Amino acid sequence: MSQFTWNEFEDFVRREAGVSPKKILTKDHAVEGDLDITGDDAVEFMESFFDKFPVQVGDFEFNRYFSGEGFSLIEVARMAFSRKRREKYDKVPLTLGMLYQAILDGEWNHQRLESLPR
Repeated sequence: MSQFTWNEFEDFVRREAGVSPKKILTKDHAVEGDLDITGDDAVEFMESFFDKFPVQVGDFEFNRYFSGEGFSLIEVARMAFSRKRREKYDKVPLTLGMLYQAILDGEWNHQRLESLPR
C-alpha cells in the first residue's frame, strides 16, 4: 500500500501539467480530455508519474489512453468515412482516479483501473 496521499498526487499533477491552483481536480478528470495533456507532453507526464510513484508499469500501454501529436488533413478526411479508422483513434479516458488507484495498488492493471466507478 502506498504512503502517498491524494494531496501529494494532486501537487504532482499541478506541477507536471501546469494546472492552476484555482482549478479543482477530481478523480473524474481525464488527463487528455480535461487537462489537455497529449502527444509528447503525455509521454513526459507518464514517465514522470512512473518515476515519482512506486507503480510497476504492468500492462500500461500509452496508445490505449493517448492520441498522437496531431492528425493530417488527409487522416481527418479518412476518419470521416471509415468507422474502422475512427475506432483506431478511440481512446480509453485515463482519469486521475485511475492514476491514483494505481499508486495505491502499486501496479498498473488496466482491467482493474478501467472498471473503477466514474
